[in-house]
Amino acid sequence: MKVFLAAVLFVALAVIGLGFNIFFLKKPFPDGEISRNEELRRRGIKCAKEEELERLRRSNPELCSGDCSSCSYIVTEMKK
Repeated sequence: MKVFLAAVLFVALAVIGLGFNIFFLKKPFPDGEISRNEELRRRGIKCAKEEELERLRRSNPELCSGDCSSCSYIVTEMKK
């Protein structure tokens, strides 16, 4: 029983410690979505879908007219 209580106490302290900024300082939780994260965008990191679309546009410029309606089949295929 002592080991169980010690484990529960340890887990509770870990959760409080890891969530200190969120629980007590009311800072927003970091956005993990690559396309919306400003820091990742600043560093030039893109999501796999964006990189694949850019690669397809470079390799087949006749497929993309610039308005992305002609590339809609590519996006639909990538969502599958």
